[in-house]
Amino acid sequence: MSDAATANTAHQQAKTGASDENRLEIAILASVVGDRPLLLRAMDEGFDASLLRSAPARLIAAILTDLLNEGLQATDLLVLRGKLEERGQLSPQVLQYLDVLARTAPQPADRIAPYIDFLRERAGRQLLGTLANDMEAFSEGRDGRRGSVFDFSEHCIQRLMKLQQSRTRRRLVPLTESVREVVTERKPETPRSKVLLGYSLAPFVRLEHSLAGLRRGFYYGLAGAPRRGKTNFALHLASQVAANHGIPVLFYSWEQTRRVLSARFLGRESGVNPTQMLTGELGDDVLASNRLAKGLAEIQKYGRSIFMLEGSRQDTVERIRAMAYNLMHDFRTNEVAIFLDYLQKVPLQTPVADPRARVDDISTGLADLSLELNCPVVVISAIDKEGCRLDDEPGGDLELDELLDRPRPTMHHCTGGGDIEYDLDVALILSKDWAGTQQLAEILQSRSRELQGSCPKVDLLNLHIDKNRDAPQEVSQAIQYAFFVHENRFVEIDFKRDEERQASYRGFARAQEIFDFLVSRGQLQTASSAAPR
Repeated sequence: MSDAATANTAHQQAKTGASDENRLEIAILASVVGDRPLLLRAMDEGFDASLLRSAPARLIAAILTDLLNEGLQATDLLVLRGKLEERGQLSPQVLQYLDVLARTAPQPADRIAPYIDFLRERAGRQLLGTLANDMEAFSEGRDGRRGSVFDFSEHCIQRLMKLQQSRTRRRLVPLTESVREVVTERKPETPRSKVLLGYSLAPFVRLEHSLAGLRRGFYYGLAGAPRRGKTNFALHLASQVAANHGIPVLFYSWEQTRRVLSARFLGRESGVNPTQMLTGELGDDVLASNRLAKGLAEIQKYGRSIFMLEGSRQDTVERIRAMAYNLMHDFRTNEVAIFLDYLQKVPLQTPVADPRARVDDISTGLADLSLELNCPVVVISAIDKEGCRLDDEPGGDLELDELLDRPRPTMHHCTGGGDIEYDLDVALILSKDWAGTQQLAEILQSRSRELQGSCPKVDLLNLHIDKNRDAPQEVSQAIQYAFFVHENRFVEIDFKRDEERQASYRGFARAQEIFDFLVSRGQLQTASSAAPR
């Protein structure tokens, strides 16, 4: 805001008799007017016209509540002024107050809750002061009451109970209103909407169907050994939510810089090795330049909705919550998705020495965060040495049936203890399909002369869904992906088949099927394939 605008606002506030406390009321109203999601959150925090002292402020807050109850989506100053004029309440004093609101910059969303706490505390103290005066007047017989002391005591108790009930921060919503919201928000059915309860993860359609989408208020955990592509898989999910829905997405990383993550996004979309971008090895490669241009065009479709942050010691759960609120405020939405890489690096406000207690505190805080913001929270988790050993490269003497029967890591192998699984709504484990990867590598090597360019390094990974709250039951609880290592790109193949765990399974034939599938989808270029990637 310019100096002239600030001075003008101060002058208008002086004309309306704005004290410091009234300025707080103005700040809240200027923030929630025109921002319906923030207004709803403010009401959930206990915001109500009765908390305000200024008569114009109480009138405006009451009309905002009426507009919400009428189901009106727009609550900006124009609508507000029209409603006041319709009711014959647009007095000169109210007009001046509206002018002050129009000139007052909205506050960051994370400040609104503390402001409302102050108003509630102020209203509580005022009530206690009034009650104390009434009790003194009654005891001295100065109030003209003729009722018994017991009736008066009952009256005081009811007022104190009302004060105590105001401590409940969240607005109580009756079932009838909740049902009405469900009916109002119901969307026309599409072939996928019958099972899709959250955000679309297309083109990962099997994962989307298995999880019923990335659901609001759900807490997701993704674990696996190092170099299994956990970060890249999470980047895939983040970009797909942003591209499919346009909602803001926060991606915190305590492992990689924003520059490295950006290169991974671009590498996936362009098919160019991110390392070559970062080291400048591409030079004047015309083909790579063309690919980069196409990759940049793809990122433009969702890049403005994804925000990558380099995690620090200050980025506690509380600070992540504030950042999410501010981002939703900027986007004028009540939707957001949060990704964290990774769980064990998230700091606590108060340091905890015991690793298990520390991870438990972080995980509990993130589970609460997903419920408070009603958003998906996806965390990557490291696993311990035992879990890494289970997914390590097997010895060369193992037979195929032994490879298929090998134990794999689970959420119980998470670093700092496996109790994280009890907090999670969905537990996902990435593990390497060593036999399938080896067989596919042999086919790629034998067909290398047909492949345009160098022979890619492709890992076959299994995504195991070990916990899946309230989602459709599938035949298989594992989905297979081809991970193009140098391009940071995942391609969903199919559900993992039960027969793949049997000794009679023809793994080489399956690897050939996967090769043909990748060629048909344009993920592998051969001399005879004309389809682009």
